[in-house]
Amino acid sequence: MKLEAFSGIEAIFKGSWRTLLRLLDICLSPGLHCWLIIVRNSTVEVFAPDWVREVQRRSLHATKYTTPIIAKLALEPRFLNERNKIEKWFGTLPEDVKPDIQNRLRGESSHQHYGAYYELVLSAFFKELGYFVDIHPKLDEGEPDLLITGNSLEKPIVIEVATVFDDPLWQKEQRKLNQILERLARIEHYFLVHVSVQSDHIPEIVDYKALKQFVVQWLDSFDPKITHKIHKVRYKLGELKLELWLLPLKKPRKTSIVGGSMLPARFIGGQQLRRALEKKINKYKSVKKLEWPFVIAVSLADASPLDEENIIDELIGQKQVTITMSQDGKETARELRRDYGGLLTPKPGLGGRAQNRRLSAVIHIKSTWMENGEQRTRAHSVSVIHNHWADIPVNTEFLRGYPQLVCSSESDSLVTFDWVDRDSAMSFDC
Repeated sequence: MKLEAFSGIEAIFKGSWRTLLRLLDICLSPGLHCWLIIVRNSTVEVFAPDWVREVQRRSLHATKYTTPIIAKLALEPRFLNERNKIEKWFGTLPEDVKPDIQNRLRGESSHQHYGAYYELVLSAFFKELGYFVDIHPKLDEGEPDLLITGNSLEKPIVIEVATVFDDPLWQKEQRKLNQILERLARIEHYFLVHVSVQSDHIPEIVDYKALKQFVVQWLDSFDPKITHKIHKVRYKLGELKLELWLLPLKKPRKTSIVGGSMLPARFIGGQQLRRALEKKINKYKSVKKLEWPFVIAVSLADASPLDEENIIDELIGQKQVTITMSQDGKETARELRRDYGGLLTPKPGLGGRAQNRRLSAVIHIKSTWMENGEQRTRAHSVSVIHNHWADIPVNTEFLRGYPQLVCSSESDSLVTFDWVDRDSAMSFDC
């Protein structure tokens, strides 16, 4: 705070509010004409101490099964390095975008948190490569996440971040299972228990008291001194069906019983990924008029069962294998093609015209937790899948040295894609 007075008084105020009131009283004294100008120097932080204390208060009764990712990130010592990196990246942002990024980073919704997180990661990544980054630039349809310029780019590149999560229904089942695990984790015994869900859906209302009573009685029926094999039991109450596995400890001691869990097996599709890509493609149509490349940066959330191959499938079609057999049943030829279901693939029914040509490329950003003593940090890697049919393509020099899937040959009936720098081990940890 700064004190300026017409009488020549000028000082930097660093005292308490009580002292400030005394100064105000002096300034308002008869015969003394002065201005008191108060300037509050406040630094916007993601992990501000007051906010961290509030998170800690709200998390007092939560367990690892129900604690939001942001609470773990804010409170656990092992994430200190990651917190410092986020704070460093956040500090480089323009002041006008900080409130939005801060609110989303702090959100208990994983969708909001990871969306803001990867905007920070990519902003830092492109700056590290020597590009200029404008975060949340203004276009006709809104504000895309990043605008990349400089470093010999012929045109600005618009980048929109898409974080893809698991199917919402499956996420709901996981949350309900986490509620069960949280209750069971309060039980301490001499054995661990693996919980396998057998019912198609976990009911909305679970009798946790009955479940805990059943588990305790079952575990009490075994002597930890002589029990060295795995035992199984089925639990059924209403629509809830569980298979419980008793896992003996090498050295019997009382501990929280949860030793693992599993939801039923399921088919893994790419519907969520496809919807996310379509939503981003359809949102920013003005990039075609501007003649700027448009890139979607896809991050598959930690809990997502999808991978890079799923991204390729949704863009250029699912793999199809055609096997030719001889009369005696021997394989004579094998041909690998892709169907016409990709978002970018030319459709025979549309006269061979490619769709979504304003999409220039898709960046796949993958993050891996790395151990560093007791503290965990994340290393990030990227690969690029180019749209061969794009109206405004992205030059491979944009991310030279990183793996890039490009068209290597084309004929009237066949387009071949190959990886460039596929074995590149380049990663970044800005």
